[in-house]
Amino acid sequence: MTKQRPSAGRAAATPLPTVKYAWYVVIILMLVQVISYLDRFLPSLLIGPIKADLHLTDFQIGLLLGPAFALFYIIVALPIGWMADRYNRRTILATSITLWCCMTALASMARSFVPLFATRLGVGLGEAAVAPCSISIISDYFTRERRARAISIFMSGTFIGAGVAFLLGGPLVHLIATLPPVMVPYVGEMRPWQMTFLLVGLPGLFLAGMMFTIREPLRRERVADTGANPTFWTAFAYIRQRWQAFGTLFLASACCVTLGSLTFWNVALFDRTWGWNVRDVGIVTGLMYLTGGPVGTALVIWLTNRRIAAGRPDASLSTLWVGLLIAVPGFAAYPMMPSAPFAVAALFVAFVGQAIATAAGPASFALIAPGQIRSQAMAIYYLVISLFGLIIGPPLVGLMTDLFGGPGQLRYAMTVEALLIGIPAIILVAIGMASYRRKVVELEQLIDASAEAVVLQG
Repeated sequence: MTKQRPSAGRAAATPLPTVKYAWYVVIILMLVQVISYLDRFLPSLLIGPIKADLHLTDFQIGLLLGPAFALFYIIVALPIGWMADRYNRRTILATSITLWCCMTALASMARSFVPLFATRLGVGLGEAAVAPCSISIISDYFTRERRARAISIFMSGTFIGAGVAFLLGGPLVHLIATLPPVMVPYVGEMRPWQMTFLLVGLPGLFLAGMMFTIREPLRRERVADTGANPTFWTAFAYIRQRWQAFGTLFLASACCVTLGSLTFWNVALFDRTWGWNVRDVGIVTGLMYLTGGPVGTALVIWLTNRRIAAGRPDASLSTLWVGLLIAVPGFAAYPMMPSAPFAVAALFVAFVGQAIATAAGPASFALIAPGQIRSQAMAIYYLVISLFGLIIGPPLVGLMTDLFGGPGQLRYAMTVEALLIGIPAIILVAIGMASYRRKVVELEQLIDASAEAVVLQG
């Protein structure tokens, strides 16, 4: 093991992890991402029974799929980012995992819209810590040259989690739906969809304990002009002064999240348009996630490495832009396909593009955010993209469906949203690429070499 060089306020002789251990950390954090997306996507598999039992409109379902999760996710993102830049990120993650898994299980007790909405708020509250803490930890374990690959692997957990949610959740929901209601002591009758929340929520608690197998890394890539203990306002000012570069990245990632939120409506789309049941939709959508996601992750690593080798500072963001070029046509086309098999083929293309853009976004961000403010800046990043992607995305589809004339118009609403969001984003990201490129170079020049905290063995 190599010794660390002195860094501000930390011991100089802290042992360094090997590359093997650093990748172990990435895998554990990827599993956290998987579980978070499994719990996040679960309600989309239960739209039918929830709507029937609780007598909800499509707009209320849209609120459950988006704002119910995103509201607290956004509100607490900045405080969590502030804590993650100061306190033990591993402990914050363990606490957050415990919270959202318990809230998922608690949704099994909901008997009306408001309690179910409240439990989804709790899930968002817990999951708000995942990205800021995880990407900050990974960034401190890897050099700038290796970071994009590590973050891409971590972000692949979004597709694995969603894929598992659909692939296993669809048949599980279909099976449970055939069972009679269960009488639970002190609780009363529990419907099949309520049992699903309980069965999915509790096992995730094991992963909270696994977090304590991770060592908290020292913080690196500090720059002099952000201070030793920067506040949220320091992070905000840093972003505001470089608004063109950060704004370009925010816009690109917000578009990606909005496009991805369309899949919350997949079960309803395939049911209403082609008569598929939840089991078949779940299996096919899950397979698309589990194949399109890895293909996209492999492509983002290959494209980014080629651009890095060519000396392009905008390697990650340009790769993200390529992902949007693939994803936007795919998401716009698949709801309008003449048959379900054609829709599945277009959906695969959409998932490959989204996987590229999803993985490249945080990797791009980590290259322009200094170490002292990385968690807080990442929290601002997720606040912005969640505000547009989750709060606007699913409810807007539901609202347009109602306005267009009813449930059968869902496919048109999904396509309209994909085009309205996607086309302007592709154009504006291309325009902002040069500004992002300049800020990557600027941060490389600002990094204080004496504050480098972790250098992994090769």
